[in-house]
Amino acid sequence: MSATAASSRRRTIAGTVLVAVLAGVLIAIVVVRNGGEKVVNAGGDTLVLVDQKSSGGLDAVITGKLVDVGGCLGLEGERGTGDVVVIWPHGTNVETPDPLRVRIEGTVRELGDIITIGGGETDGLKPSSYFYDQVSEACRTSKIWLGAGS
Repeated sequence: MSATAASSRRRTIAGTVLVAVLAGVLIAIVVVRNGGEKVVNAGGDTLVLVDQKSSGGLDAVITGKLVDVGGCLGLEGERGTGDVVVIWPHGTNVETPDPLRVRIEGTVRELGDIITIGGGETDGLKPSSYFYDQVSEACRTSKIWLGAGS
């Protein structure tokens, strides 16, 4: 291989690495730009809304089956309480997108699992919410459970 070809190849590799690094920085900026809230599984059928890191928590608890609620991961309420979209505690991650498996507070869960989580309920997402423009109308207008981490 000639010196010119080797030099050209090194520049191509360096350019590719630089683009990858810049893309990583931009992604990191988008994820943390609003205090750490993020939408996970953006390419999947069910979005997972994850809250920013917080020191406070809400005192209520809810038990339900993990289901898709209007395109967002939520809970099917027990005893006629209705479905709720959950804004999951900081640190929640998608393990696999299909089938959807989510690590919530260290435990891997999947659609259909029954779980109990602390937090509190509120009416749908407000237009000022970080998540509002990133989710479907059905997800936006559902009851919201603000999940509290342990």
